[in-house]
Amino acid sequence: MNLKCIIIEDELPAQRVLKKYIADIPYLDLVNTFKSPVEAMETLQSKSVDVLFLDINLPKISGLNFLRSLRNPPQVIITTAYPDYAHEGFELNVVDYLLKPFSFDRFLKALSKIQTTKNNSSGHPSSGNRFVFVKVDKVLHKVDFEDILYIESDKDYVNIVKTDGSLMLLQTLKYWQDLLPDRDFARVHKSFIVNISKIKKIAGNQIEIADRFIPVGRAFKQDFLEKIKTIS
Repeated sequence: MNLKCIIIEDELPAQRVLKKYIADIPYLDLVNTFKSPVEAMETLQSKSVDVLFLDINLPKISGLNFLRSLRNPPQVIITTAYPDYAHEGFELNVVDYLLKPFSFDRFLKALSKIQTTKNNSSGHPSSGNRFVFVKVDKVLHKVDFEDILYIESDKDYVNIVKTDGSLMLLQTLKYWQDLLPDRDFARVHKSFIVNISKIKKIAGNQIEIADRFIPVGRAFKQDFLEKIKTIS
């Protein structure tokens, strides 16, 4: 199901960047773009909106004060040039806080935190994304987390090894460590993250996944063994 989103941003260059990024994401539908919160009120009240990209420094009312005024706000990603309000934003349960200028990769990371379905009837949020889109040679590839076998870093790149192939990306291993569900994945070496469910066996300081033997670093071994003990 596609997610319907709106932009509240008074600067045209920032609007253009967001529109371009949103257009590159297959599961996002841009409903409208507004220069002020007042202009956006009717759309928020009359239409179903899943995601709001919200600037802070806006005419008449700040983005954060506007957010406080909403009874049932959509999921919100703050886009701003001001880092000083990050703590205040997260207290309002925003999904992420993007500091301008932000890259497409950072935009994708924020989207990975968006819940793909509405809250259930009990009022508890449903589970978040189990996939992410990554850009390789101007093409967006969908990466399902459950299809990842392991991720290996190679200097400034990471190699995402999946059940159906691999993707080389200009990213860091730390980026993926923060992105992936902590329960399902483990950092086992300075150069490796593994999908715990794909492990065939552990022998000494080596993990076997598919046909690959992956080393377990001394600094990571204790945390890794504690983690797999707690998985039922």
